[in-house]
Amino acid sequence: MCMVTFDWEENDAVEKAKSFEKRRRLAWVIIEVTDACNFNCIWCYANSGYGTERKRTNMPLEKLKMLLGMLAEAGVRQITYSGGEPTIYPHIREAVGMAKEMGFIVHMNTNGFMFTRGFTRELKALGLTQIQTNIDSVNPGKHDYIRGMPGSFERAVKALKNASEAGITAVSQTVLTSLNEEEIFDIFAFARSLGLQRCRLWDMTPSEGTAKDNLGLAPSNYVKTLERLYEFNLELGLKSIESGEPFFPLDRKMSVPVTGGFCVSYFGACTTISPDGDALYCATHRKPLYNVFGSLDQTLDKFHKERLSEFVRMNIGIPDSCQGCQFSKRCVGGCIVKREANRRLKIRPCHLEKPILSSL
Repeated sequence: MCMVTFDWEENDAVEKAKSFEKRRRLAWVIIEVTDACNFNCIWCYANSGYGTERKRTNMPLEKLKMLLGMLAEAGVRQITYSGGEPTIYPHIREAVGMAKEMGFIVHMNTNGFMFTRGFTRELKALGLTQIQTNIDSVNPGKHDYIRGMPGSFERAVKALKNASEAGITAVSQTVLTSLNEEEIFDIFAFARSLGLQRCRLWDMTPSEGTAKDNLGLAPSNYVKTLERLYEFNLELGLKSIESGEPFFPLDRKMSVPVTGGFCVSYFGACTTISPDGDALYCATHRKPLYNVFGSLDQTLDKFHKERLSEFVRMNIGIPDSCQGCQFSKRCVGGCIVKREANRRLKIRPCHLEKPILSSL
């Protein structure tokens, strides 16, 4: 889930990136407060839809309070509530208010289905400052099919409008698949027509859940689509880009500021924490690094750094085809979750025909 965000207004992304480069510690954390969801998206790494039989997990409110205290002590400044679907978490109001009181910047990944005007204003008053909601097609029927919920397109658009009207930053995000790969330009143009100032894209990661069973829905070439989208968005007044995709932009010269360009999980800027308290390498790599509610012998940021370093040493190596490339220490061969899928699909994830040697 290598997200790339295109911005049409000034923001604090550059300062966040500089702060991380200086501190080299956890900067933000995604908290999955529940694994329950009212949708059943065909690209989902979790397959959290209500149609499945397994028992659902909600993070107890007292555990969440404990976690937020640990993150505050670790110097984390921003959290994103996620799931599952966070709006069906029974304590979501308390969760937002509690995080705000502890000094966090509070964001939310949501399908938007529950974001009525009143609920949106309520969360704004409690401290929510940004939501990310998917638009996976400009065709309502197609969007609803991808998301596994009738009426979801209309509710997503209303959620984005309600958030904007309430003073919450509204971000349109899209998961790129073979179903919408050529439609992505229309999706971004539609989002801009709604007055949105930020649009985000990532590609389907066939790792777990429904996504693992739909390998054929992977887009043909995520990085090339990003390059085309960059050119398209320049004409729409693009101001800056935040890239979590290790292969974008690599050697390409960009005419707008670009922050990131590396895997935030690999470099320790971000982690995901499950409803059970498992700290994950990333949302789509579900093998736990450790449990935050276990016995930590030091502060969370130091403990995370040690466990992450151990995981990287044991599980991530630069592919032979990338050896000697001047970018290899930054891109580290790309997303480890997608490597095997790219091999099976015969997709070359890096746009370079051959490594650019450091000596050149």
